[in-house]
Amino acid sequence: MFGIPEAVIIISISSMVIAQVAKFFVDVIVNKRVDETILISTGGMPSSHSALVTALTVSIGMFDYHESGSFSLAFAVAIVLSLVVIHDSMGVRYEASKHARELNLIKLRLNLIENIDVEEKKLKEALGHKPKEVLVGVLLGAAIAVLGFLMFR
Repeated sequence: MFGIPEAVIIISISSMVIAQVAKFFVDVIVNKRVDETILISTGGMPSSHSALVTALTVSIGMFDYHESGSFSLAFAVAIVLSLVVIHDSMGVRYEASKHARELNLIKLRLNLIENIDVEEKKLKEALGHKPKEVLVGVLLGAAIAVLGFLMFR
């Protein structure tokens, strides 16, 4: 019914969607409130970016090895892409999150000093991931890739 490329796409996107939904429920449990914007936001537990690229890489590798007993150029590209995305989520985007948090605090303090009672829009603070959020995303993506491979092969 589905070819390998379609199966890899379905597995990868499913992994991202499942991670985003899990992130929503984790946020509800931790913050004891419902915030629907979590379903389309970055940052948080688990990392949907890490789940997506891990599912992509693992599913390509599994289908490659199952079909030919070796790995393809697509698998090599997927590994490199995954490493870049995962490194970026813990590095640059996580540092940008810390900067946004500090800038929001500075704006708040300046408004208090100047006695300004203006509700300003805060900079988005949830941009990157802590290592444990990425690890859970990687494990989730790998598990979904294995399940997807077993379903589609």
